[in-house]
Amino acid sequence: MKKGKKFAAIILSVCLVGSLLTGCSGGASKNSNSEGAVTESEESTGGKERKVLKALVPNQGGLAWNDGQANPVYDWLTETTGYKVEYDVLPVDNPNDKLNAIMAAGAEYDFIVLADKSRYAEYASQGALMDMKSLVEQYAPNVASSINQTLLDICTVGDTYYAIPNMGPSGREDSANVGLGLLVRTDILKEMGLSKPTTLDEFTAMLETFKSTDPKGKGNANVPFTVNIGDLYAVRNNSIGGAFGIESDWKDVNNELVPYQVQEGFYDFLVYLNELYTKGLMDPEMPTNQSATILEKFTTDLALCKMDGYWSIPSLVDTFSKTNPDAVIEFVQPLAKDGVAATSVGTRNQIDNYVVVPKNSKNVEATMDYINQKLDPDIFKEMVLGEEGVDYTVDKEGNYLPVLPTFFEDRGNANAYLTGANEDYGKYWLCRARKDENQFEAYSQLNYDYDEFVKPDPSSDLPCAVYTEISSDITNSKSLTEEFIVNSIVTGITQESFEDFVTNWKAQCGDKLTKAYNGWYQSR
Repeated sequence: MKKGKKFAAIILSVCLVGSLLTGCSGGASKNSNSEGAVTESEESTGGKERKVLKALVPNQGGLAWNDGQANPVYDWLTETTGYKVEYDVLPVDNPNDKLNAIMAAGAEYDFIVLADKSRYAEYASQGALMDMKSLVEQYAPNVASSINQTLLDICTVGDTYYAIPNMGPSGREDSANVGLGLLVRTDILKEMGLSKPTTLDEFTAMLETFKSTDPKGKGNANVPFTVNIGDLYAVRNNSIGGAFGIESDWKDVNNELVPYQVQEGFYDFLVYLNELYTKGLMDPEMPTNQSATILEKFTTDLALCKMDGYWSIPSLVDTFSKTNPDAVIEFVQPLAKDGVAATSVGTRNQIDNYVVVPKNSKNVEATMDYINQKLDPDIFKEMVLGEEGVDYTVDKEGNYLPVLPTFFEDRGNANAYLTGANEDYGKYWLCRARKDENQFEAYSQLNYDYDEFVKPDPSSDLPCAVYTEISSDITNSKSLTEEFIVNSIVTGITQESFEDFVTNWKAQCGDKLTKAYNGWYQSR
C-alpha cells in the first residue's frame, strides 16, 4: 500500500454524505453453480421457481433488508444465485435477549449472522450450531479457497469450526484499519496562535488556552475536550494511552502477554485524566454525555476537540457547512510523552461477524450452495463493486474508484449481505472509503501518515475456543475496569485506591484471564 496523500486539513464544504459501510455490490454476473440444492420453500415468479431461505441478522440502522429498490444488491443476488433470502432483523434494544430466546426455542432459520464473538462462542460450545467445517468440505469449495485459515482457526472450538467468519476489510497491509483519533478544530487553533499538539504537554496547554482565552465567547459553557464514557476506550487506545505505554489491551513483554490494568502506565494515565477533569479541561458531563450532546457541543463552538472516526467526516462536513462554513477540522497524531506515542489496532485478520447455520435448519445444502456461489471470485467482485464503467473504474495504479452517485445507488449496502469475504476484499473496500475526498484523506492520515505510531494488539487473535472458557471473566473485567476508570477521573485516584483495584481485579477475573491468554499465546 502506498502512503496516502498528506491530509493537511479537512476544508469544510458541502459534500456528498453517505453512511460508511464496509462493502458494496451489484451488476450482473455469470452464475458458477446456479442449480444448487432443492429447498422445502420455493417462490413462483412468472413461472420461475425461486428457492427461499430465511435468515436472522443484526440491526443495521434501519436497513431495509428485503427491499430490492432500496438495496439493488438484494435483487441482484436473487437473480444471480437463484435464491431469495427473507431476512428477519433483531431489535436495536437488547438484541442478545431476543437472540437467546430464539435459539432456546429452536431456531428454524437457515442461517444467522452473529455480531460478536461471545454469542458465537456460547452457541458453538452448547452444540446449537451445525459443524461448518464438515459442511464446507461437502458443499462449499469456494469458502475453503477464499476464507483465510487464520480466521477459521479463530473460529475453531474443539476440533472444528461452526461459522464462516466475515473478515473486516483493511486498506493497510500489516494490520486492521485505524479507525479512531483525536479530532480538533484547527481554525480555532489558528485563531489562538497555536499548532496541532504532538505531545501531552502541548495538548494540555492547548486546552488551557482555549479555556482561558474563550475565543468563541462561550464563557462558562466552554468544554475544551468533550467525551463520554464510551469514548474513554479510544482515548486510551488511539490518542493518549500510547504516551503511557498502555495503548493496547494486552502487550507482549518478553513473550508474555501483560494486560494494561497491571502496567505502571495505567496509574499515570488515570492521574493525567483526573487532572484534566479537575481543571475543567475535560467535559464535566463526561459520565452522562450522549453522542448527540457531544456532537452538538463540537459543532457549535463549545468544544475544541473530541474523539471520532474517519467515517464521521462527511456528516461533520455537512453539519459545519450549515453552522460554520469557515470551520476546519483535523485529526491529531497520537500524543507523545518522553518521546513515546502509539495507536492500537487489531491484527491483520479481524472478524466483523459470524455466519452460522443453526441445528434446526431445514435447508442446509441450499444454504451452503448460496454461500458458496457468493464466494465465486467473479460473483463476489461484482457483488462488492458492481459493474465496471458504471459503478466503478480502475486507475493505472490498480485502485478502484467509485462512479458517483451510481456506486452508492447500486452498491450502497452490499456489505450487509456478505456471508464471507475473500482476500481481495480490502482492495475492493477502498473504493467505498474513496466515496468522499475528505473522508479518504482522513482515513489516509490515520492509517498512512501516522503509520509509525500503529501497534497491533497481539491478543486480538484470541481463538473462540479460549474465549468460551473466559467470556464471563472478560465481561467482568471490562465492567470492573470501566467503573474504576470513570470513578478515578471524576473523584480522583491514589496509589492506595489503584492497588486496591488491581488486587480486586486479579482476584475476580484478572489472574484467570492472564493465565488463559498466556496459555494460548505461548503455545500458538
